[in-house]
Amino acid sequence: MHNVKVADKPKVEDKQSIKGTRRKARRPYFVALALLLLLLGTAGSLFSISRYQTYSAQYYHDLSEAREGIQHLQTGAALLERLQQNLLDGTTVERAQHEFTAALVTFSQLDSQLKSLPAISQSLPTYGARLRAALHLLPLTIEVSQTGVITCNTLDLLISRFHEPLNAQAQGLTTAALSLVDRGFQQIRTALNLVIGQVNHLQPEDLQLDPRLSKLVTTFHKDIPALQSWLDGIEKILPLVPTLLGVGTPTNYLIEVLDSTELRPGGGSISNYGIATFSGGRLTDVRVSDVELLDRSFQGTGGQIPVPAAYTWFDIAPTWSLRDSNLDADFPTAARYGESIYKQEGGKVPVQGVIAITPALIQHILAITGPIDVPEYHDTITAQNLIARLHYHQLGSGQQGNNITPAPNGQPPESERFTVLLTGHLLDRVRQLSPSASGKLLQLMISSLPSKDIQIYLNSSVAEHLLQSYHLDTSIQSPSGDSLFVVDANIAANKANNFITNTLDDQVTVDGEGTAVHHTTLSYAWVLKGQYYGPPLYRDYLRVYVPPGSILQTQNGWEPRGTSQAFSREVWAGFFTLSFGQTQTITLVWTVHGAAKKGTGGWHYQYMIQRQAGVQRTLHLQVKLPSCAVKITELGGLVSSSPQVMTLAQPLNGDMNVGANYIC
Repeated sequence: MHNVKVADKPKVEDKQSIKGTRRKARRPYFVALALLLLLLGTAGSLFSISRYQTYSAQYYHDLSEAREGIQHLQTGAALLERLQQNLLDGTTVERAQHEFTAALVTFSQLDSQLKSLPAISQSLPTYGARLRAALHLLPLTIEVSQTGVITCNTLDLLISRFHEPLNAQAQGLTTAALSLVDRGFQQIRTALNLVIGQVNHLQPEDLQLDPRLSKLVTTFHKDIPALQSWLDGIEKILPLVPTLLGVGTPTNYLIEVLDSTELRPGGGSISNYGIATFSGGRLTDVRVSDVELLDRSFQGTGGQIPVPAAYTWFDIAPTWSLRDSNLDADFPTAARYGESIYKQEGGKVPVQGVIAITPALIQHILAITGPIDVPEYHDTITAQNLIARLHYHQLGSGQQGNNITPAPNGQPPESERFTVLLTGHLLDRVRQLSPSASGKLLQLMISSLPSKDIQIYLNSSVAEHLLQSYHLDTSIQSPSGDSLFVVDANIAANKANNFITNTLDDQVTVDGEGTAVHHTTLSYAWVLKGQYYGPPLYRDYLRVYVPPGSILQTQNGWEPRGTSQAFSREVWAGFFTLSFGQTQTITLVWTVHGAAKKGTGGWHYQYMIQRQAGVQRTLHLQVKLPSCAVKITELGGLVSSSPQVMTLAQPLNGDMNVGANYIC
């Protein structure tokens, strides 16, 4: 056998020695691994800290830029709102355009910066959420800024063409310019629709970047219906602008100059009439004549127009004429009659509608222009003496006035000549107004629509419906709630209305079933002295329009002239007379069932009181709700004077909507 050498088994201490050797051999590996992990961890921590510090600094820089952009937007919007005070202020539009442009640049740069960040940035604590919110908001702010710029560009074009609306020599609105306006509007409409969609998709966390954002979005949500209505209105009116404003071809309107001292339901007898010509949106010509020339010339040839059956109460003249054509407080109705009579009596100029103005409008214009000299008569006309001087030159110093007959040399009669000269001198002064004064004049024209010192009727049904949608058509309205419209007509053939003080006192009590009981008092006091030109006895035919189904319980102080229905309203008529120094008081007690309506949120009471054009009437109103009424919200200027009782006292300068919401 071969001798085989067998190795000796290691001893126990040798085993331990081997294990220790192996342990010593492995230690550098574990130490290296541990050191590597520690290094990586430390480096990662250092990287995270560095990256966080970088993002934190970037965040505050971006936040500062975002707030700067928001400030530019707010300033631009505030400047556009300021245009309501002066619609022709091109400087304000220029400043607003600068603000919107600055906002657009700021938000566009910020959008590029944020989009260039790595995607992991949105996962970082705190910063990531804010970054996501900013990325959601920036497209919206960019769109709003662009809309602001487009709006300013469009306004700038319009102002450049309308900043001198009465200067016949200045460049007006052309077809090409109108096309640019239309294009700008379409861009605005598209942009606003996008903005509305984006705002509706915002989340609460998107509004945490700036405390102003939540308030701005809330306000915008409230304004959306009005914005959409505004856009719809412009879209409807733009195609009609060439016809309405004479773009391309001049447009004519029948002008009615009312004499409110001889009151008619439509605001006064028509003392003068004329033709106003618009070309390129500018008033290029106004020709005014005494209405008696048209009426008497027609009647002199045997022409007669019978008074419609609805106006048989008008007993001043046996036949109808343009002078007394506005026997209805519903101006669209009166205007259509006026236009028809104008044509029947020989009016040759085709017109697109009717514009009626009261003496109050001319007085307000004189307050802007200052006194107007009429050197041909060695007279100066002011806001204070306008009516008296017009009556003097038209009617003379006698009580009965002058006869209107053409002068033999072919010139206008003296009564008409003064009005023609005054109109010319006034227009010359207006054309010389400074830009700021022109802005005040335009604002006056706009504010005179709700006060009914300017009444407009347009032959275009689309345009007329647009006026109606904004309650600017001066119609007799038929609201669903409570309502009252007092309409007076002077059938004395004198000029006494300027000296009669009118007061309307109405105490309304609403019961627990929603029924309203009115105690209405109408007071007429002829205590002011002045030349009234005509009979000394004032005669008034009065109509009171109330909701259909209203019940007249008691009536005192007038001679009742029956009831009827018109314009979806119940109508009560009466007659009274008044002499100088007297006061006449008419009291009506009447009931409206269902005047207050109960809804899911409680009870709602709305009361519309309409103003008759040409009448200065002071309103004293008290509304008393049922004793169970709580959580009352006053509407339209009513002020609580005690629990469940609200009051209001002011001149009735336009149609008024008041009321209250309450729980019972």
